[in-house]
Amino acid sequence: MSNSEPSWPKFLQRLSTSADRANNPSSYYYSSAAQPATNHQTPPPLPARPLNNQLYQPQQLWSEPHASGAPTAAIQELSTYMDEQQSAFDRAKIHHAQPNSSNSNPRRRNSLRLPVKQNTNLHNDSIGIADDKPPTTERVAEFRLDIPDGIRNMTQHPGDTIVGSVVVTVTKPTKALRITLRFLGQQRVHLRDKSSAQPSLSPYVTLDYTIFDKQLALWGKDVNQRKDPQDSSDAHLETLPPGTLRIPFSIVIPRINYPSTIKKDKICRVRYVLWAVFERPGTFIDHTMTTDKEEIYIDPITYPTRPKDVAPINETINPKNTEGSSASVAVQVTGVLSQLPAMPGDRLLYQLEAHTVAVLQPSPEQTQQSTYQSFIIKYVRIVFVEKLKLRGLIRGLEHTHSHRTDVHKVTLLPTANASANSTKPANTAATYSSSGTIKVPMDLCAFDSKLLRRSYELRIECDVVDTTSLLNKVTKQKSTYAMRLPLEVCAISPDTFDTATYRNAYTDESRNISGIAPPYHYMAAVEPEIRVGGWEMERNYQKWNKSNPCWIELANKRAAV
Repeated sequence: MSNSEPSWPKFLQRLSTSADRANNPSSYYYSSAAQPATNHQTPPPLPARPLNNQLYQPQQLWSEPHASGAPTAAIQELSTYMDEQQSAFDRAKIHHAQPNSSNSNPRRRNSLRLPVKQNTNLHNDSIGIADDKPPTTERVAEFRLDIPDGIRNMTQHPGDTIVGSVVVTVTKPTKALRITLRFLGQQRVHLRDKSSAQPSLSPYVTLDYTIFDKQLALWGKDVNQRKDPQDSSDAHLETLPPGTLRIPFSIVIPRINYPSTIKKDKICRVRYVLWAVFERPGTFIDHTMTTDKEEIYIDPITYPTRPKDVAPINETINPKNTEGSSASVAVQVTGVLSQLPAMPGDRLLYQLEAHTVAVLQPSPEQTQQSTYQSFIIKYVRIVFVEKLKLRGLIRGLEHTHSHRTDVHKVTLLPTANASANSTKPANTAATYSSSGTIKVPMDLCAFDSKLLRRSYELRIECDVVDTTSLLNKVTKQKSTYAMRLPLEVCAISPDTFDTATYRNAYTDESRNISGIAPPYHYMAAVEPEIRVGGWEMERNYQKWNKSNPCWIELANKRAAV
């Protein structure tokens, strides 16, 4: 090869000859000895050897076009496509480099994507395949109690009926043991252990008394038939198909005076709760699901012991054991209270008059009396007081404890000098007189149970101040005189009740009138009765599909997220 340098390797000489033959097959390059004399064509010069001693650089060898022929159609199409892609890349780079662009995050500079041509022939369906799938993968999608608001929010009495439904939704065929409804009535008291000689960190003892505990299997196996641990077969199980099963139930409260619902922290509690249990078989133990507990409010039917009457008041309150009292004066309270016995929500008519009187000296021989003209009664209040008497046996000994709580307080307006501009005027006369009505709170309910007794009383308070004392004017010091009156609260109006019949209700069995006055729960062996159905269809079933309310609710929740 006369046109090649001796320093070239043989594979580079062969590569140069093959490239020339592909571009111009009619011309061949031979050595100077074999080349004809008429052909004076010479091959193109090869690039010079680089300074970095790299012998093979294909990019530089094939980048320059050969003068022997034009590029093929495939090479032209490839070149055009590369130019278009380079232009699109430059436009995208300029767009992402703008400072106001949303993609100007420096972390995303290397994640630029070229525009891809989308296929417009694809069919865009409004409902995808994913919408046909269930919105949850749980086997038990719903298990709850459905009680109407008229039952949940209202107070029940002896003889009423509680209705509701148990709703369970499964997405797959599920083998289960039973669905049980449970209704529990329980009272609890906290008593102080006075018999313990050793002081302890917790001197209070909690005593529980179960009023009733009723349960019924609404679906599946009976509650009393438990699963045999040695029986591994599923013959005793039933299968729930995919869908929503609604089982209605009704609970009939007997004519028993159960204690009223009450909750006092660290003192006492009476509650009635209702819930459902779903039992499924497991490998080692059964899987148990429980609904939220619904609290039912129950009040007894309390009968009056006497007809509606007027209670006279005539009492002198001495300063002995009086809060803040330092004066030797007493308070004389006279008046009447009508509409007794009282019913929750009714109004009591009152007419009271209070004034200060002198107190005799300790010696009966002395007839001098202390001056009381400078003392006036500034305010008079009537307070509804709740009395709780706790009782129970601790280590065989009976313990009792009492609590008093102010339920409602009313400040009586003085009728002598009442001001229309002031909502709470003070008295400035020597006598405090007031008349009007007082509304009885709605949550009053007296009862007597095994561990707890609940009753009420009225407390009349009189604030006495000394008008001549400079210290009392500066410090606003006052003396509170208080007296207590028993308050009878009933659930039946005394106008329509026969007292003689009430008194003979438990004694005269021949007249068969024992149902007029319901006995207490610890005196009667009657418990609530749970029934399946009773107020609508026995059972209601709906398949698990898009029209199922549980499906729609879960789909809306998933779409909202």
